[in-house]
Amino acid sequence: MGVRRIGLTVEQPRLGSYFWVIHEDTEHDGRYERVDTADHAYVTYAAALAEGYGVLQRMTGLHGLEQ
Repeated sequence: MGVRRIGLTVEQPRLGSYFWVIHEDTEHDGRYERVDTADHAYVTYAAALAEGYGVLQRMTGLHGLEQ
């Protein structure tokens, strides 16, 4: 398997409301599509980022993405 291009971002649709979003370039064409999004808002950017990172780790397993 080749390299998977995955990104984690945090969006703030309104003040004090943060959502993590995981994107992936599944077609290897530079266009990232949403793979997963938080189902509820977090009060801080840091909390949303930490939770999104945890989800990303669970997606990729204990040893990271397969090569």
